[in-house]
Amino acid sequence: MNYSSRFFLYAPFALLLAIASAVGAVWWAAADAMDKRLDALNGRAAVPGVTLRFASKTIGGFPFRLDVVFADFRVAVASAHGPLEWRAEHFALHALTYGRAETIFEAAGRQTIAWTDERRRPHTLPFAAGSLHASAIGNAGGLARFDLDLVGFGSPALTAARIQFHIRRDPDGARLDLAASADAIHLSPVLRGAFGDTIKHVALQGDAAPAAAFDVLRAGRADWQSALEAWRKASGTLRAEPFEIDWGGPDMAGLGTLALDGARRPQGLLDFKVTGMSAWLARNPPARPGGVAAALRDRAAKAGSDESGRMGAVLGARDGILYLGDEPIGTVAPLY
Repeated sequence: MNYSSRFFLYAPFALLLAIASAVGAVWWAAADAMDKRLDALNGRAAVPGVTLRFASKTIGGFPFRLDVVFADFRVAVASAHGPLEWRAEHFALHALTYGRAETIFEAAGRQTIAWTDERRRPHTLPFAAGSLHASAIGNAGGLARFDLDLVGFGSPALTAARIQFHIRRDPDGARLDLAASADAIHLSPVLRGAFGDTIKHVALQGDAAPAAAFDVLRAGRADWQSALEAWRKASGTLRAEPFEIDWGGPDMAGLGTLALDGARRPQGLLDFKVTGMSAWLARNPPARPGGVAAALRDRAAKAGSDESGRMGAVLGARDGILYLGDEPIGTVAPLY
């Protein structure tokens, strides 16, 4: 066998070995960098206002993925009343060592959310989930998209068949597109309202503008309160189009615009169309409920419904007071 024949025989194997070695070197370098970065973040601020903690971690996924599995993983987010902390018994993140900057997250086991209210009283909500998955996509400006999908949520306060949340910076960069929904919600007795303990579906679609106010938050250079304050000062608006609640009785669909006033309280109007209110009134005794239900009953008595069985109602917030039409029905507190 001459040298030319040997070259063509061994060259492909040598090339494959060189590629495998290069891929392995890339993975080990990425895994080592990830390991050091996570150790440096453990117990410290990952970004302003957000602290990560975990008891242990393992890194795998060779040769093309980085799979990091944590035990006793915690995320604490600073707020005006104290930290809000999410804790998961098991948490994992998955990312490729090539391609776009996308990270997949999943959580399992016992989970809790702990927070402190405006009166400095501590609260803890334990919950379980059939599955909890999320993904984050980044670009040169930071976080470009985040998606959350939670199936089979169960807690002492409520249960839900599915909860979803999506946010992205739209292609032209002028706004943040938002979508959130929950299906088959069952409320505990303490949360049950006049319309019952079951919400078949609730959903919000809309956007927040200007998106530029949140650029420092997306890049991890500011906390959420600073970003919201920048958005408020830029005359920021949250547009809901639509916002829907299906109680399986009165069903509400509305649209409108919200903002923050000088005291950082929500203000604005949501214009609703309510169906099924007359039938609900006929099925329920005349005992007067409170809050929104009472205001809707008064509205139905005054205005009635159109030929399609729909009733108009405007929900508004101004100077810290929540109104349905011109009737005060509650208060709204500052967000931060």
